[in-house]
Amino acid sequence: MVENLESFLSSYGYFAVFLGTFIEGELFLLVAGFFIKHGFLQPLPTFIFSIFGALTHELIYFFLGRWKGRHILLGNKYTKKRYRKAKKLVEKYGIYSLFIIRFLYGMRVVPMMLMGATGFNVYKFLFFNILSLILWASIFLTIGYLLGHTATAIFGDLKHYYFIFGLSIVVIGLIFYFLYLTITRLKKIY
Repeated sequence: MVENLESFLSSYGYFAVFLGTFIEGELFLLVAGFFIKHGFLQPLPTFIFSIFGALTHELIYFFLGRWKGRHILLGNKYTKKRYRKAKKLVEKYGIYSLFIIRFLYGMRVVPMMLMGATGFNVYKFLFFNILSLILWASIFLTIGYLLGHTATAIFGDLKHYYFIFGLSIVVIGLIFYFLYLTITRLKKIY
């Protein structure tokens, strides 16, 4: 099983990092950091692909915001509610709000669209977004790496348990994510 995982990660690992951070960043960065610790992934390519994945996602929403942002953001209850929060944050901190938004779970799409819709300079947005992504990826990859140290302390050199530990991190993360979604939906109902 470990040999299959190593083979998969050596063939598709960096594409998986790109795709994972494109879809849902933090959880995949933790897992990637874990795999860096155990030698399944290399640090620099993982770091670069994670930034590139998240940046691609955010640029899509930034330019979507430029195109039809206000219409989309004000078009439904979910984005309208987030729009108000994001607008306050962006009005207060401007482009520096990217550093705050980066660590607010569930606030990735709306602020990017808002920045596009309000006409932020593309190059300024790109520069500060990349800086915030560097900080974000560094922190979450480091935490994942430290989780890898924890796995080594618990299991020693028994590599076949590493996959189980990494999978446990993913499952726990997904449980928290779905709990968050459920609580958010319940708040809307009541």
